[in-house]
Amino acid sequence: MDLRGKTVREVEAGARIRVWYEEEQDGGGKARVAYLGTTSAYSAAEGLRVLFDGYDESEQEVVDAADEWEWAPDLLGPFDAVRLKLRGVGRPKPQPPAGAVDAGRSGKKARLPRGTPKPPLAAAAAEPAAAVSVST
Repeated sequence: MDLRGKTVREVEAGARIRVWYEEEQDGGGKARVAYLGTTSAYSAAEGLRVLFDGYDESEQEVVDAADEWEWAPDLLGPFDAVRLKLRGVGRPKPQPPAGAVDAGRSGKKARLPRGTPKPPLAAAAAEPAAAVSVST
């Protein structure tokens, strides 16, 4: 079987493949349907062993020279090693600023956005205390 530019090593490492099958449609007739998958093995006698996306590993199919197929682009690219640096991991949690208002059960603190004018002290003292409601 012609591997169309890939080596056996690349195929067995998990190359992306697109395979077309003709399937019966509900209203009658046939349609050409593409399936994407990943190769898991190659045998010169059998062909490519493929695990199609969304199927269980026990349901692998064999694709041979008689099937219509092509190599699919690997959209994720080769990632041999990826290191993520997460912000805030391993650091103490920052404390809320002084004067922050408790936002309720969420445990989050809320405060007025910068530039918001504060109410006059005389008006605040004349009115009875009101419940503060903050939505997030």
